Amino acid sequence: MNVSDFIGHDFEDAYAKAFHGAVVGGLQDSGKDIAVPGFGFVQIKASVAGAREFLSRSLKRHQFIPVCVGEPGVASEMIKSLEQFGGWVGREIPHRMDILKGVLQVKMLCGS
Repeated sequence: MNVSDFIGHDFEDAYAKAFHGAVVGGLQDSGKDIAVPGFGFVQIKASVAGAREFLSRSLKRHQFIPVCVGEPGVASEMIKSLEQFGGWVGREIPHRMDILKGVLQVKMLCGS
């Protein structure tokens, strides 16, 4: 495991706690890191660059999985963002609305 793996696990744990969900991810998890009760699965990324890379692969596979990037927020707010845009972007990330609009574009292009 390298440093980014530890950071990723910390983010997964934080999101699982915020969503009152469970970490289900691991190697070869098909992009499903957290099971969110009443919603489904989400992918967790610590950085915008990681989210962009994940969404690029999703587009190539035509398989969209909602993505969360940055610090978690309040569960109800994150669920609303996931439903509206297909993703959550932490409030600390600059240009978060532009990023959310990009996530929505990928979601639409994948046919979700």
